[in-house]
Amino acid sequence: MHDSDALGPVDPNERVEVSMTVRPRRPLAELEARLGQPMSREEFAASYGADPNDLARVEAFAHQHGLDVIEASQSRRTVRVGGPASVVGPAFGVALSRRRLPDGTEFRAADGDLKLPADLGGVVEGVFGLDTRPVARHHE
Repeated sequence: MHDSDALGPVDPNERVEVSMTVRPRRPLAELEARLGQPMSREEFAASYGADPNDLARVEAFAHQHGLDVIEASQSRRTVRVGGPASVVGPAFGVALSRRRLPDGTEFRAADGDLKLPADLGGVVEGVFGLDTRPVARHHE
């Protein structure tokens, strides 16, 4: 992150919320075969949402690391977790720091490579919210 200035570590008491995306129960590519065939939310969740066992594994990880489970959604395939920065960073194997872009925008960054337990390999497809760097800018 050479294009931003380090401002120091995040306040250890700062509340951090993270969304973890879980693999679908069945490949989403199968949905193409269903084009034009209506499906209820319940049918979608049962066929293409997260496996409840996968959600339970992610929730267990969160609890083991002292994180609050805010929400788990089978149909959205997400588990939202939160806690103080002093707990969230170590749970994912990163240090959380404050940084500033040349335009003055401050954000939180995750320093280091994200780490998850081996038993979540292939289960968790993405972790979002550790880094709050803006990804879009207003053009005038």
